[in-house]
Amino acid sequence: MWKNYLKTSFRNLLRHKGYTLINLLGLSSGMAVSIFILLWILDEVSYDRFWANSDRIHSVMIHSEMPDGSLSSHPVPTASLKDVLLDEIPEIEAAARYSFETDLLVKNGQEGFNETGIFADPAFFEVFQLPFSKGNPGDLNTIVLSEELAAKLFPQGNPVGKTVSLNQNHVLTVAGVFENLPTNSSLQFDFIAPFELYLRENPWMENWQAGGSRTAVLLRENSQLPNAKLSGLIQANCSECSSTAFLYPYAKLRLEGRFENGVNAGGRIEQVYLFGFVALLILVMACINFINLATARSGTRGREVGIRKSIGAQRGELVLQFVMESMLLSWIALLFAVLLVQLLLPFFNEVTQKSVDLDLTNPSFLIGTLSITLMTGLLSGSYPAFVLSGFNPMRVLKGDSRAMLSGSSLRRVLVVAQFATSAILVVGSIAIYQQIRYIGERNLGFEKENILVVDQNEGIVRTYAGIKNDLLQLPGVENIAFGGNSIFSVPITSPDPVWPGKPQESTVNFKIFRCDEGFLPTLGIPLAEGRNFLGVQDGANYIINKKAAEVMGLDPETAVGTPLEMWQGKGQIVGVTEDFHNDNLRLGIEPMVFMYSQNVGSYYFIKVSEQSPMTATIAQIQSVFKKHNPDYPFEFSFLEEVFDREYQNEQVIGRLALAFTCIAVLISGLGLFGLASFTAAQRTKEIGIRKVLGASAGSLSLLLCGDFAILVLASLAIGFPVAWYFVGEFLEGFTYHTEIRWTLYLLTAMLMLGLTLLSVGYHTLKAAWTNPVDSLQNEG
Repeated sequence: MWKNYLKTSFRNLLRHKGYTLINLLGLSSGMAVSIFILLWILDEVSYDRFWANSDRIHSVMIHSEMPDGSLSSHPVPTASLKDVLLDEIPEIEAAARYSFETDLLVKNGQEGFNETGIFADPAFFEVFQLPFSKGNPGDLNTIVLSEELAAKLFPQGNPVGKTVSLNQNHVLTVAGVFENLPTNSSLQFDFIAPFELYLRENPWMENWQAGGSRTAVLLRENSQLPNAKLSGLIQANCSECSSTAFLYPYAKLRLEGRFENGVNAGGRIEQVYLFGFVALLILVMACINFINLATARSGTRGREVGIRKSIGAQRGELVLQFVMESMLLSWIALLFAVLLVQLLLPFFNEVTQKSVDLDLTNPSFLIGTLSITLMTGLLSGSYPAFVLSGFNPMRVLKGDSRAMLSGSSLRRVLVVAQFATSAILVVGSIAIYQQIRYIGERNLGFEKENILVVDQNEGIVRTYAGIKNDLLQLPGVENIAFGGNSIFSVPITSPDPVWPGKPQESTVNFKIFRCDEGFLPTLGIPLAEGRNFLGVQDGANYIINKKAAEVMGLDPETAVGTPLEMWQGKGQIVGVTEDFHNDNLRLGIEPMVFMYSQNVGSYYFIKVSEQSPMTATIAQIQSVFKKHNPDYPFEFSFLEEVFDREYQNEQVIGRLALAFTCIAVLISGLGLFGLASFTAAQRTKEIGIRKVLGASAGSLSLLLCGDFAILVLASLAIGFPVAWYFVGEFLEGFTYHTEIRWTLYLLTAMLMLGLTLLSVGYHTLKAAWTNPVDSLQNEG
């Protein structure tokens, strides 16, 4: 029986090659999108779950009370909390402090590399259980290297027992080599040095009101989450502290680690849900094509059903036959989809900044792909199977066309649903693209073009005066400056600035940015009042932006000279800058205080002349750095690249949305093309009669296209309000955003109608040009 069903299904698919090709293109495109999204989702949810005992690893988080009473949550507890956790919480088996990733010079003899690493407690290896290929974790005076870094430093042999210098401050013995971390690790580093070295250089981290490092714990097996016991630990050791500690699963931190006012508010998991929903939508659209074409072809399959029933076939057997046919088509479509995914995978990885591969041995991938295929086959075939198998054999064999040509209302509903979904995706993807372009073109209030950003290191700090002097002698260099952190999203905020008349209950947080006297002119930040820093004599003086003057209750024009006290002591405001964007454009312009510094921070900024040849100027800059700083490799990026990375997530979403929208529109067009061919065939006699009565080819084409155009207009009437709502929700996430004009909806409508004319036009013209004598002679 099964063999007969399979053979019959193959014959039906081969007999109607055009119908089969249209369905294959639609189903394989939809399944390819679903597989791409499945790969992306599997990669996202796999982050940090590869660690042994990942379900028992938790990050120590802090709820810090802000001046206005709200809570700010972050994974940066005081370094002193670790020992208290081990002493007071029996559910904790091990606890380890570790620093944020930092780039330091790792040198073996004459060969040195600027590598990313962390400082960590010995217990780090118990919590995370890094697999070692050589040696072991070691002790206080040792370092462990990744296989990649070990091969770079010691290409000729085993590095265990040999010494390396770290940042030219510490000579450490290599105790072991650990396997390279996978790409789905939130932590990415190539060496681990002792945390005690880090603590010696940053003793302030042991203050109970300070942070600066992270802590992870390993809970004992079968133990409950002891957050109730953690809530009072900080206050018990620090009467001035108002923060509370809690544990949060480490493996969930990347996807679900966003907190708002102390309550978990999701995170990147929202993107996982969004793209999962998009995959389902596109897959359903592909299945709609199959349903529409199958029910439209009911007239050609009706006599087959009638004959089968008349010789004793049961309805269940017919349902099974038609479902088998759709399942066979789904498996064939899966093969094409897998080939398409393999072909486009490099492009997909480039767009998403990932390195996923098509691992056919991954159980999760196989289960997901099998589920997609089965769902496609069942969803596509179930309704047509029940419709076709329900035909009355007597009426069908007598030629009653009304008994066969059923489901037209459903087909109209499905076409409307398809094009409404396509309209939503088109409007949404264009809106995302316009917002990304708006971000890239918006005047930020400072210059970001032709500026090189060089990470600070010990060698630069020691020789900065000489480097700066030599760089300014180069004809292509206009200025050089020091600045701490990224100017696009200043991470340091504080309520500490004190000025005359500051309310006792003030809840204002200020962005704090350390820089030297070259920073404002290098980035072209204009001063509205006062002057720039002059040098070390301004060590206790401050520059603010207009927004800061506003929240302080000062007039920007008279704010210069106002006393201001901050971390560097009592001083005064010497300048007021124009407002500029100092955070992600999702947020507004924040009040900001500039503090003078020559070396406390992260970056050096070099302004290069637009008229100078960039390649030659960079080579000259590199020679200056190598002259004063020969041990460190010269590494830089452009400030524009730093800006682009700030909005990388939005760019990825935009590119994916555009790609998926194009495929959704293609699927809709394919369905309309196939449906138009059968509609034209069904109305052949009507067209012949109209031509005999004098109708022109043009009027007949408009008649047939008009039916589909009405459906498309109905879909736009449904899709546009939905798109307007979701686009508005997306843009509300940005304080500064583009304006979506009515022309976007007009262009989308024209695109949808144009696609309809292209899909339907060929068949309508072909039918309209057919000799009416031939159509009337072939009535049956």
